[in-house]
Amino acid sequence: MKMKRCLRLIASLLFATLASICIHAQMPNLTPLPGTEQLTPPSNPDKFTFLVAGDNRPAHSGDPQPPTPGKILEAAKAANVSFVLWTGDTISGKDPSSEAKIQAQYKDFLAIAAKAGVPVYNAPGNHEMDDSNDVPNSQMLAWYIQYMGPQYGAVNIGNSRFIALNSEQTPPGPETSGSGDKEPGYVDDTQFQLLEADLKANKKMAHIFIFMHHPLEPYKKKDGFEKENGKAMLKLLAKHDNVSFVFSGHEHMYFNPQSKNGLGQPDPRKDPSTPPTYIVTGGAGAPLKNAPGGFNNYLIITVDNDKVEAKMFKIK
Repeated sequence: MKMKRCLRLIASLLFATLASICIHAQMPNLTPLPGTEQLTPPSNPDKFTFLVAGDNRPAHSGDPQPPTPGKILEAAKAANVSFVLWTGDTISGKDPSSEAKIQAQYKDFLAIAAKAGVPVYNAPGNHEMDDSNDVPNSQMLAWYIQYMGPQYGAVNIGNSRFIALNSEQTPPGPETSGSGDKEPGYVDDTQFQLLEADLKANKKMAHIFIFMHHPLEPYKKKDGFEKENGKAMLKLLAKHDNVSFVFSGHEHMYFNPQSKNGLGQPDPRKDPSTPPTYIVTGGAGAPLKNAPGGFNNYLIITVDNDKVEAKMFKIK
């Protein structure tokens, strides 16, 4: 019965995705995580703030959630942000043999997410999507959809569009990325075409913000995308001058590739502007990377008409 239910979930998702491509030419609707607040449009659609963070999963399977994500989501509440974007790896995951275990892990994270008091949107990571061999798994995908919501999608908030991507899909052919990672970041043709159509359909939005797990501009190449897929993604995003920021995690650190040492605060943007600003914010509680940016962190983004300002905050 469980297998039939999972197959029905996957079939339903595929149907919704194909319908979106054929009818709406846009990404499916992105919904807040269960138990977090429903979206209330900002009182001023041209001026609002939001928080971005990710990678809170425990150090080991069976460990409780670390305290850091709770601190970040309490900070979101204190800062009176309108909503939160999360870049994945919310649970230890990677165990398609035990629904009870995965369900309990999602329950623990969602209880923390609810502390924000605002909508929380997540882009799934490898710990939500993979099996123990670090390979994307259909059962893990089905449970993600069941307990968390869409694997990718988009939502309009104020003058901006927000697009969550699933960067943990399986590259075709041999497991090679050109970066030494057998399972690199990858966006398949269906999702890529949806993204391409969505960007074309939303050229009049003041800003487009994209968030996903794997970075297109990583600190270490092995943590990024499959080589050709990454090139195609960068080329696509560079065509659209209202793509303001691209947020990612996966690397447990802060990294700003636009700054000289990778640690600088993001520069303010005034759109239309090109290329996008790429930021890695993967410091929400998972074991930190041994690197200069290896500290717990989150971002608060302020949209003010055609201007965007981002500020990184460290957490002790």
